[in-house]
Amino acid sequence: MASPLVRQPLREQVREWILQRVGRGEYGPGHRLVESKLAAELAISTVPVREAIRELAAMGVLGYAAHKGAWVREVSLTETIEALQVRSALEPLAARLAGARMQGRCKDLRGASRAIVSAARGRDFLKFQEHNQAFHRLIVEAAGNAALVRTWMSLAFEVRTRVILDFLEARDPVAIALEHEPIVAAFEEGDVEGAAQLLATHSENLVRYLEQQRESVGLAAPVSRSACG
Repeated sequence: MASPLVRQPLREQVREWILQRVGRGEYGPGHRLVESKLAAELAISTVPVREAIRELAAMGVLGYAAHKGAWVREVSLTETIEALQVRSALEPLAARLAGARMQGRCKDLRGASRAIVSAARGRDFLKFQEHNQAFHRLIVEAAGNAALVRTWMSLAFEVRTRVILDFLEARDPVAIALEHEPIVAAFEEGDVEGAAQLLATHSENLVRYLEQQRESVGLAAPVSRSACG
């Protein structure tokens, strides 16, 4: 099969290629990733495959052990909640850093928002995941801050979103999808601070919901300690 990788550095493209397959469930928890097989499938050398696997292991998407290789980790609900807590701080910061630049991106943002709603109404959760990721990435990249983008990407929402959507099926995915529309409207009106607040609330609402689900199945949250001991 000819390689579909054409623009970004190969290491990054392989990383995204693997993330997509994990996020879609093609590579489920426990699935082993063999460098030579992936390299043959993509018609590339094993070097960028090895580099991508190391990055994904560092991100917590893959497990890795010497002499055993790499495998897909099962992402826990607690890990997803923690990642969303970080996102609730990062994305408002991205909105503020982007400022007026977001007004020039509202057409794409509006399109992504409508696609999320359409996917939610059709209960197509894979499409929901893809469009939701595109929506939030547009905002993060508009910040023009490479460190912020790297941190956000390290949260690997392509994978964690599957955990989120499993729980959304029991709620109303359309209601969640519609939360994106006022964010777009705020950017269109030049209300950057309003958009930042809405982004924070959007993530915080989901965190609270998932925390309730965790409690309902008896998964205790990590014990926190005060700074004073």
